[in-house]
Amino acid sequence: MGLQDLTPQLRTRMGRVEWYVGLFLGTTAMLMVLAFGLYLKRTAEARGWFVVEVPYFTYLPDASGLRPGSAVNLMGFKVGEVTEVTAIDLQQRTTWDFLATNGYSVFVGFRIRADARSEFPGYVNSDSSVRIAGFPVDLLGGTSLEVRQGTPQGVVTYGKTADGKPGVLMARFAFGPPGMERTNQSLRYEPVKGSKGYFLRLEEAETLVAEAQRVVRRLENIAQTVDERLPLMLSELQQTLEVTRSALPGITNQVGQVLETARLTLPGLTNHLGAVLSNTRDLTAQLRDTWPMLTNTLDLTLTASRQLVTNINGVIPTLASNVNVTLTNVNVILSRDTNITANTSALVSNVNQVITRHWLFRSAFKEKPEPSLAPPPPRPRKGAATPRGAGAGP
Repeated sequence: MGLQDLTPQLRTRMGRVEWYVGLFLGTTAMLMVLAFGLYLKRTAEARGWFVVEVPYFTYLPDASGLRPGSAVNLMGFKVGEVTEVTAIDLQQRTTWDFLATNGYSVFVGFRIRADARSEFPGYVNSDSSVRIAGFPVDLLGGTSLEVRQGTPQGVVTYGKTADGKPGVLMARFAFGPPGMERTNQSLRYEPVKGSKGYFLRLEEAETLVAEAQRVVRRLENIAQTVDERLPLMLSELQQTLEVTRSALPGITNQVGQVLETARLTLPGLTNHLGAVLSNTRDLTAQLRDTWPMLTNTLDLTLTASRQLVTNINGVIPTLASNVNVTLTNVNVILSRDTNITANTSALVSNVNQVITRHWLFRSAFKEKPEPSLAPPPPRPRKGAATPRGAGAGP
């Protein structure tokens, strides 16, 4: 039956149903497209399809356990993976002094991611370095590359090309210090996809494999030294054992004598020790018995001493007052005696004057002349002329 055979009401209802079905199918298709787009976005993020990866490379003496897929770390973050680990072409190695001088034999290429949230290549400067990290055992995490940041004086290795695309500095500027051909004006960026990458020098640090090899070589040297010294050590040990074996009987006899002397002396020492302990116990018992009496006597003595001190403290003020009064009386008496002595002296002086001036006693108190100190005149000699006779004639 055709649609025109239906009634207008049925045709209207059928049109609405068709519209709803078309809307459902369109919504379903849109949701499928959105889900597929989300899946592609998640997959691209997981696999890094839309993430810029900046290429770098370095040269190593040996692979040191590195392989494609090994981690590349920067500042403690995993920022990329190793993409290529190959041996350097023999002709290139022999003709390029840089490789031959440093002993490089392996080319290692790796990439560092740069997205909108974390552009890790911006932390890598032209004077950065790379070193081997980890241990070449998968159970212990395997070997990885660790990139060290350069100094602020270095040039950032990641930037934009002339047409605005991501790029890296030309690799040829990395093999030597700045010179006439390596200046800021000549530095330029090449596109990321078409560039081999930027060279990062290998840090002069010993890898774990080299350290392990060095330790093994040292152990081998130690083992060789021990092998060389072992016969001499065994000979010296044999001689020491011989000397000990020959001296052992004498040492045994001396030890036996010492033990015998100790056995004979021990009973006397034990008895003396028992007597000393017994006396100590008796002294302890006596001290324990007399201790309360001594304590009581000491308490009584201290009580009497405290009472005597109290009495002395009470008597001292009265005694001091009596001494002060006595000293005052003595001072008064001494002053009186001084006056009496002065009066007596004056009376004696008056009496002395009266006696010496009275006519009756004046002769008794007549002052004697003081003897002359001049020598007596010389006596004339017998038969000598006198002065008077000397003037007259015979």
